[in-house]
Amino acid sequence: MKENYAVARLKALADPSRLRILLLLGEEELTVMELTGILGMTQSRVSSHLGVLRQAGLVRDRRQGTSAFYSLAEGTDAVATWTAVRASLPEPPEAAADRFRLEETLRARRERSREFFDRAAGAWDESRSESLGHHAGMFALAGLLPRGMTVLDLGTGTGGLLPLLARYVDRVIAVDASRAMLQRARERVHGETEAGVHFLRGDAERLPLADGAADGVVANMILHHLPRPDAALREVARVLDSSGRGVIVDFEAHEETWLLEEEGHRWPGFDPAQIAGWCVDAGLTVPRFQRVPTPARGRWSRLDVFVARFRRASRPGTRPRRAGNPVREKTQTARGRTARANPQRKEKTT
Repeated sequence: MKENYAVARLKALADPSRLRILLLLGEEELTVMELTGILGMTQSRVSSHLGVLRQAGLVRDRRQGTSAFYSLAEGTDAVATWTAVRASLPEPPEAAADRFRLEETLRARRERSREFFDRAAGAWDESRSESLGHHAGMFALAGLLPRGMTVLDLGTGTGGLLPLLARYVDRVIAVDASRAMLQRARERVHGETEAGVHFLRGDAERLPLADGAADGVVANMILHHLPRPDAALREVARVLDSSGRGVIVDFEAHEETWLLEEEGHRWPGFDPAQIAGWCVDAGLTVPRFQRVPTPARGRWSRLDVFVARFRRASRPGTRPRRAGNPVREKTQTARGRTARANPQRKEKTT
């Protein structure tokens, strides 16, 4: 006879090491290797504990290339049980040390990301598809309001959008975590537009800006590089003026592992419903999605790019009903026309 789920959950919560793991995963999504370093346990022991917690419905995992990231299974009865149990338990004696090592781990993670972009800055424009970024950026601009705006270019990189943005709006704030990327961005901006562009070094999840500092935000091909896109969107909502609006340009969910291994991506694209949920939770409106063209040949042609337009919500926190993929539903006919017009382009298999 199968063991009752509630009993399985309580048994899973009966081990002190598993309690430490749950406390950590309540703070941050982590890999087995990161948990191993924080907890001072062997990899096999951590994996064994995670297996018990996953079977009890307390944690879930997300694959990213060859790695698996673990997090609490938020919104489930199992986590509700954990929340109730946690409220009645004293803090484990190792908790303070675990939190310290967690912060060190996250600091090292951010530093590795910065180092990647510092190394890549010099050859970024040559080695990436400039046509892809610029084409998507044109559509991003179409979603912005007129000239008297302050626009945040989130994760500006080498500043590919800055010359365009600076011509359309009065003030642009270019934020990036990489010094080398910001230097390349400064070199790109010249002449009459230079005075209206302000450069800041900072993390997308912790923006060095005051509340309501921006009228508009462009997140052009940045969310897939971030460990916590949901946290970045919360920061976007914070720095947007009450009537502000924004644009996300990014990849739809894909299986192109070379982007994770070669291009520094942390997420294999996004399902529009996932982006919509994050936006609403952050205090933004449900985005309006549109697909934009990608190159007709080469491995970039296997990717789909979307533009998502949103506003600061007047009443944040109301999650929309689950729906189908709004990008795919609106573009099936267009894709059919593209395939007939260009029979050499292979459609993605599902």
